[in-house]
Amino acid sequence: GSGRAALRAAEMEMPQLVLAVLGLLASHWPPAAALPGGAPLSACGSMAPRHNNVSPQTGQNPHSIWTESQKPNVQVHIAGPNYKGILLEARYPNGTTAVGTWQTAPANTKTIRCFDRADSAVTHSNTNDKSSATIYIWVPPQSSGNCTEKAVVFRATVAQSRAVYWLNLRSKIIYVGCSGSLMSLSGFAVLAMSMVAGLAAF
Repeated sequence: GSGRAALRAAEMEMPQLVLAVLGLLASHWPPAAALPGGAPLSACGSMAPRHNNVSPQTGQNPHSIWTESQKPNVQVHIAGPNYKGILLEARYPNGTTAVGTWQTAPANTKTIRCFDRADSAVTHSNTNDKSSATIYIWVPPQSSGNCTEKAVVFRATVAQSRAVYWLNLRSKIIYVGCSGSLMSLSGFAVLAMSMVAGLAAF
């Protein structure tokens, strides 16, 4: 009788209770665990992490991009404090896609296929610390036909933690010759671009 009716009422309320508990848990969990395995391909263009309610830092970026010639390739370092997340590309100064390729990525990082080109960007493969001693090696694109030297700039998004990242870090311009050899290189490059406020990492 009444016991069975009470049981039936409890069974009907159970799904709502489960949903309420799940909703409560979700609201207290941190937003999706910040892609510890690297930036998604959807971030290749904007180079911005996709985090809800999180924005890039607006203060001066403590990191800088340092480049060294290793003819015909270029060694790229992210100077400054240790960082956990990275998305690194080479572009023509006003370009919107990555150019060239990255050699075998250093420990704790991996190359990814941005803009449908293999190894055209580098990102983190875990959240272990990377440092200014981490060396990324970029291979210039091979040119064909009549060309002049090409200007190239390195761009990066750098994350110190899941909640603290900087967008639009840029190197100084380097110049790559038609053969793919480096014509000239401006060494230590700092560009702390002021962007928008907030916190996160990939």
